[in-house]
Amino acid sequence: MRLQSSSHFLFTVCQQGAEKALKEELGSAHPDFKFAYSRPGFLTFKNTQPTEIPFDFILHSIFARAYGVSLGGSPRNSKTIFQTAETLKSIYPLLKPHLHVWQRDFYPPGKEPLGYDPKTLSFTLEKDLRKDVPHFFEKPRSPKPQELVFDVILLDENQVWLGGHLHTTSHSPWPGGVPELILPNEAPSRAYLKLEEAILWSQAPLLRNDTALELGSAPGGASYALLLRGLHVIGIDPGKMDDQILKNPHFQHIQRPVAQVLREELPDSIQWLLLDMNVEPRVSIFAVDRLASRMKESLLGVFLTLKLNHWKITHEIPEILSHIRQMGIIKMKAAQLSRCRQEFMIYGLTRKGMARKL
Repeated sequence: MRLQSSSHFLFTVCQQGAEKALKEELGSAHPDFKFAYSRPGFLTFKNTQPTEIPFDFILHSIFARAYGVSLGGSPRNSKTIFQTAETLKSIYPLLKPHLHVWQRDFYPPGKEPLGYDPKTLSFTLEKDLRKDVPHFFEKPRSPKPQELVFDVILLDENQVWLGGHLHTTSHSPWPGGVPELILPNEAPSRAYLKLEEAILWSQAPLLRNDTALELGSAPGGASYALLLRGLHVIGIDPGKMDDQILKNPHFQHIQRPVAQVLREELPDSIQWLLLDMNVEPRVSIFAVDRLASRMKESLLGVFLTLKLNHWKITHEIPEILSHIRQMGIIKMKAAQLSRCRQEFMIYGLTRKGMARKL
């Protein structure tokens, strides 16, 4: 495979089921990119303009967990893969490439077979590649800005897709956009993983003794994550909270629907507002809007999980983001994180939140 310093093709990976949303997103943001090839959870696009896609290209996308310059498909063969890596390095001879190996989502979220491990194939392949050329790649660590990354995506047991990128903050530092996280046995739900990933992704300036208000807290996975970090948590949910959460002296449960909670019932000082309610985004945003006015002077930031009950709701995302900005959120980003299901996460900071330094 002969490579240039750039290419007309871009690869992207996303959650199974989000392919159409990703196509529409790129069609709007980059109308010159035309769909080229796909497998579930994996899509490539061709730039139809004479301008090629450089390795430091920045893609602003909610639904693409990882992306890069596409270098084409290959058999799952260490020798063939390494030849492509050597050619990529020849373009940037002063850079030692990072190696990111992962497999596309083989199943939609929640549909994985019992005992399924999404890292089995990628672990074996990465181990083989590093063993064959022990000093060629950087040791496993998060890439720094402008460092070279060689991407190897397993499409199935026998086929890989190869790509590369120069790292920027628009790229996830984790292969395939999936950080290594372990669900504690004591965690009441997988919402623990979703919030922990969101905190890593956002680098939110959470501090011990901050107060967080969580809308849709039951059974308590996200509350558990916050309590472990030393925060005080107020959970609003008509559902039952896990007993260990209720016993924590830093947790308060308001066991009613959000619509029945008066702003006056809340503390004067709340730093973080979290939302994860199984209702349509407009309903969720109305609840946030109503209560956020109570904490205008103290609020630092928000973590808002919005459900995509129907994929067509994705057309409303720009309007939703605009509305959240009007609530005083100055800095904001959104993504469908790897632990999300048919939903996406919005993280935002107020002016006061942006001033906090960790």
